[in-house]
Amino acid sequence: MAKVQGEGDYESARRYNAKTRNFVKKAGKSATKRATGGVDTAALRKAKSKSKGGNQDARDEKLLVTLMTRKAKKGGTRARAR
Repeated sequence: MAKVQGEGDYESARRYNAKTRNFVKKAGKSATKRATGGVDTAALRKAKSKSKGGNQDARDEKLLVTLMTRKAKKGGTRARAR
């Protein structure tokens, strides 16, 4: 059982940090740089596919106004239908 509970095991954190530093030293500086200039192209493509287009907000606003106008013309409230 760990000596420290709640915040974390400090000894394990020290061992992890030391091993990580040693790994990075052995791998060299070239291992920490990406060939794509720091941008992961697959992740960027995925993010762009989920983002809104430039005119999508304007299109959504126009659609909402159209629907609200139609609803108002029909009488829109139940109180009038009774």
